[in-house]
Formats: sequence, structure tokens, C-alpha cells
Amino acid sequence: MQAEIRKCAIIIVTLTLCVGGMRFARDRQGTRRSQRVRMEQIQVASPLLTTAANPQSILDNPAVDVIKSIPPVWDETIVLPDSRIGELAIFARCTGQTWFLAVMYGPQARTMQVPLSFLGDGQYKASVVRDDKEKSDAVILASKTVQRADSLTIEVTNGGGFIGRFAE
Repeated sequence: MQAEIRKCAIIIVTLTLCVGGMRFARDRQGTRRSQRVRMEQIQVASPLLTTAANPQSILDNPAVDVIKSIPPVWDETIVLPDSRIGELAIFARCTGQTWFLAVMYGPQARTMQVPLSFLGDGQYKASVVRDDKEKSDAVILASKTVQRADSLTIEVTNGGGFIGRFAE
């Protein structure tokens, strides 16, 4: 499983940076729900968003509002400095005045500080989706107000990740 996660992370970073798009055709048992959302919706560049999932499972996802707000095109993409091929992918992407932060991590759990320096001036309402450590197919939603000078402490589970939407 760890080798498969590492291989997927390498493929995603490489294709996202070089080619601009890819899709997974199946759900793998043990893949975390927010990880699937991140991979297919935020970290992949494509003018047509597709998800290889039963539509009802998307509608039943507690993060459906965040999923539905992910745009198909981006005005700006920033690969954050802590990204490491095969280990960690951290992207900040915006459309209009709304930013999305996507973190996908490899085989080892980790806690990290991610500066929000990509945000513009002013206050942003952050809607975050993180993996539930206790239940691998569940996510935890939270909201808070943040600004450019803030950093987020993100605890990523083995093979897991994080999604944040920041709207003015």
C-alpha cells in the first residue's frame, strides 16, 4: 500500500506540473475520501472536471459544498516550497478572489505548518476538509477566519491530505 501511495504521489506531481491532467479510473480500498477529491479536483488541471465515482457518493459526501465550489480553470497556481516529489504535494490555486489549498501526503503521517502568504490582503473565511484519523473513509469539516499573516497547522494521516477553500 505504501509503495502504491508513493507511486501515485509521483505520478500526480509529475503529470500536474508537466502534462496538466489525469484521472483515476477506480477507487482503491483504503483511499481516503478527501484524498480522492483533492487529486481529481484541485491538483489536476483540466477544463472538464470528471470524477470516477457514483454520483450519489459525491452528493452524500459531507464536503459536497466544497466539492461543488471547485472551479474547472484557475487564474493562478502556486506549488508551495515544501512540496517534494514522491512525498508531499502542496498546491495553492485561485480563481477570482477565492483560493484553494490542497495537500496530499505519502506513506508517513506528518504535522506541518503551511503559511497562508499566497492570500491577498484582508480576512478570508476558510472552509477546511481534513481526514478523520479514526475512520479512513470519513472527513472532518471546519470553518474559521484567517488572513495572509496566518499559518495553518495541518496534520496529515498516512496517505491522506487536506483541502482548504479561502473566500473573501
